[in-house]
Amino acid sequence: MKLSARWALPFAFAGLAGSGPSSAEVPDYEFVPVPKNRVNAAKPVPKYQFLYGPQGRWPGPLRWRYNHSSAPSPFDADPAGTLAQVRAAFESWTQVCGISFVYEGETTIAPNTLVQVPGLGQQPDDVNVVGWGTLEQNVAGVARVWYDEDSRELTDADIVLSVDRVQSQASMQRTATHEWGHAIGIAHSNVGGALMSGPPDTQYNALSTVQTDDVRGCRCLYGAAAGRPAGYSCSLPTKVDFGAVPVNGASAPRAVTLTNNGNAPLSLTNVTITSLRVSRDEGCVAGSILSPGQSCSVTIVARPTLVFNFTDILTFNTSDGAYTVPVSFSGTNAPVATPAIVQLVEYFHAGFGHYFVTHLVNEIVKLDDGTFAGWSRTGRSINAWMSATSGSSPVCRFFSEKFAPKSSHFYTSFAPECQTVKADANWSFEGEVFHIGVPDAQGNCSLGTQRVYRLYNNGLSGAPNHRFTTDPGLRDQLIASGWVAEGAGPGVTMCSPV
Repeated sequence: MKLSARWALPFAFAGLAGSGPSSAEVPDYEFVPVPKNRVNAAKPVPKYQFLYGPQGRWPGPLRWRYNHSSAPSPFDADPAGTLAQVRAAFESWTQVCGISFVYEGETTIAPNTLVQVPGLGQQPDDVNVVGWGTLEQNVAGVARVWYDEDSRELTDADIVLSVDRVQSQASMQRTATHEWGHAIGIAHSNVGGALMSGPPDTQYNALSTVQTDDVRGCRCLYGAAAGRPAGYSCSLPTKVDFGAVPVNGASAPRAVTLTNNGNAPLSLTNVTITSLRVSRDEGCVAGSILSPGQSCSVTIVARPTLVFNFTDILTFNTSDGAYTVPVSFSGTNAPVATPAIVQLVEYFHAGFGHYFVTHLVNEIVKLDDGTFAGWSRTGRSINAWMSATSGSSPVCRFFSEKFAPKSSHFYTSFAPECQTVKADANWSFEGEVFHIGVPDAQGNCSLGTQRVYRLYNNGLSGAPNHRFTTDPGLRDQLIASGWVAEGAGPGVTMCSPV
């Protein structure tokens, strides 16, 4: 399955291509930002993929309408039968997870209808419509979904079925079920053999019913279906990458955590690894049962025996089936240097109500001596790596004077978010300034690092500002005063070396 993190772009486009050899060439996603005063972007996280992340979901039932105009043969003569097939497609999802739908009747409104909003441009009409239209060659269906940038709630979803490629009950079932998956916030899986398989990681297929990977993706967004309690996990990382490890040496240990995110017990049969090159401790005991919310962890160590790029598979065999995590590392005879750790010193500007962190010596000197007036140290700091290390990500730094004199800096460790902000004329890219670890979908950090929470001031000062902290108590205080947590799980965007 594949998900996309909660700070995703406000608008997403997804298309289902035909299953022929040219399908992979059809563009699958187009992200178009909604004009806002905030910076948000998408970040892929494990297996099943959410378009908008764990918080990007419908807050209640998805209320929708059907537009039968332009329906091709054999559907044109049977509106009621066609509607029944569309309903059956979404019921495939309601039977396996907690999403619900409410049908509100037929409409003449076309799917993807936009309205002009002063100051914001074209916006969705907040009427969710399934209808028909002419699409690109080899594209059987498209889903366009919008979400609120502040609440992360999905607000509008439209599905267009191709008048040229959906001309049978079989193609209707496959296309409508797949597109409903996008409409509820699930992107293409990087696991082959799923209904939601598709580029860029996998290929389209002829499946028309939800598979294990699809079920997990839906449950991780909406929970188990009503009256059908289930144990399942949403906590595992996409992969574990140890990077370069000395031949006949050992990597730093890495913990992998299995959490029961369901509402019923999850039984663990055993934990296996495909190679003796990766050793594990005795965590996650075979035969153990995880109650809802309970976790167990396995600590693994990579020990390459030759110069080679290895990928082994860590598998948690459970009552919900097998959960697999690729474990990659490269054996090397070259010295493996540990990058230097730098301190990000935090400052506060009482006049602006803004926070700022930096590790750059020339900035710290000028902030301390008053050259940059109004700033004072808070006494807090965060560790980071000066250069790349195993599992780290470079951090992009941006600067904006749009709200001068309350100028603002912004940091992101997520490559898609970095690219999005680079394209925003309001922000100037200042470079990749340090390296940091990246959390998993639940906001967990690897062994040897700690969570860094990102808080957004929600415009309280009249200008955007973010604060970064490793202190969960401070995070809670900021949220109580009106700040908004951004990131995975409880609002984690970075993992800081300890």
